[in-house]
Amino acid sequence: MSKDNGNRSDFSQFLDSVCGHVRAKQLHPEIKDELTGHLEELVEEYIAEGKTEQEAIDAAISRMGEPHLIGRELDRTHRPRTDWVMLLLILLFTGIGLLAIYNVQTYASGSLGNSQLLERKIVFTVIGIAMMCALWAIDYQRIKKYSEYFFVAGLLLMAWVSQFAWQVNGQRTWLVVGSFSFYVPTVAIFAMIVGMAGIKPLKDRNWKESLLLIAYRGIVPIYLLMEMKTATMAAIYTVIFVVYLCLTSRFWWQAAAFAAGCVLFAGFMAINSPYGFVTRRALNFLNHWDDPRGSGYVINLSLDILRSAGWWGKGGLPKIIVPFPQSEGLLPNFIYAFGWAGGVIVIMLIVGFIGKIVITSIHLKDAYGKLLVAVLGSWFIIQFIWTVAMIFGYAPFVGISLPFISYGGTEQLIQFAAIGLMLGVYRRRNRIAASRDQSEEILAN
Repeated sequence: MSKDNGNRSDFSQFLDSVCGHVRAKQLHPEIKDELTGHLEELVEEYIAEGKTEQEAIDAAISRMGEPHLIGRELDRTHRPRTDWVMLLLILLFTGIGLLAIYNVQTYASGSLGNSQLLERKIVFTVIGIAMMCALWAIDYQRIKKYSEYFFVAGLLLMAWVSQFAWQVNGQRTWLVVGSFSFYVPTVAIFAMIVGMAGIKPLKDRNWKESLLLIAYRGIVPIYLLMEMKTATMAAIYTVIFVVYLCLTSRFWWQAAAFAAGCVLFAGFMAINSPYGFVTRRALNFLNHWDDPRGSGYVINLSLDILRSAGWWGKGGLPKIIVPFPQSEGLLPNFIYAFGWAGGVIVIMLIVGFIGKIVITSIHLKDAYGKLLVAVLGSWFIIQFIWTVAMIFGYAPFVGISLPFISYGGTEQLIQFAAIGLMLGVYRRRNRIAASRDQSEEILAN
């Protein structure tokens, strides 16, 4: 028997015993390679000291320690992790959302009070949580190879709907399948974000490839969103794409140049669209201080409601409510009902959620997982910050609502799906690769 075959034969039982205690089977080949390297180094040391080959092999295996202890320690190091803080925040947001919608449905007049908002939100919540758990359980690395398909699917969905879907209030945004309807911009952006995270990063591309990426993954989606008359969603996607460029560029000035191009294109499209962000709500927002009962009516109404809420709230809804109290107008009406005590709790939870996303993305070691959490997290951060800013008069009311809290069918399902992916990344953050430093530390102890 040759030396190499002898080593492999004697090592295999030891390695199989170690890996038998490690539940992360995808790490077994790497663990075996790492341990084999240590064993072979020890064998060479013992042979140099004058031991025979078999004596050196036996001594090396003995020195490594008990295989079941090594295996259990490796399993502990790479066991699945649950992001309990994130999970708790989502559950709290969901509970607050159900309470807020119950308040709207109970005290709203007209058709809004008889619309079964609460019942529908409960259904969407249950379905959304099921989707979250399913994506949480899936190994997100398996999704990476389908990244291009996800992105193309998002583009094709927008292109088809913008031409052939029913037009409602000047927008072609809804896809009707049987008795279900889906808000396409939200679904498409989610698909494109997931696809974007898994492609070759900007820093690994030359200038021609970089320009193609900017055109294909930046300008084309923005154009399609504007064609659907959804300037707000185009603005959100622009910010997310800028975040992606900043995270994947080799140099800051490179990201700045490409980002400026996308922002300028989005601004040009907005100015030239009759349903654009600039030509409607944004101009009203800029003039709201000068025209409190005209263009600035909604923002000033929101500020009046907040001033009258008091610390413990007035209960119910104000006599004149902010429009769409179940969605973009939910937060000021919620603060009116439950007071600034409730409002401060919501804002603190939002700050905690944003901080948790930032901390998680910073500490992730897997490049794909880090980027996936960052771009999905930026989507949530934009919505949370914008929603809070607009009730204080620092941003226009443009149809953006609080994730998980406000009423919404498609939005709520996609939000739970996004959180499921983020929880899945966190769950496997120690199982993606068994680093040499971790292995050496375990063996040293």
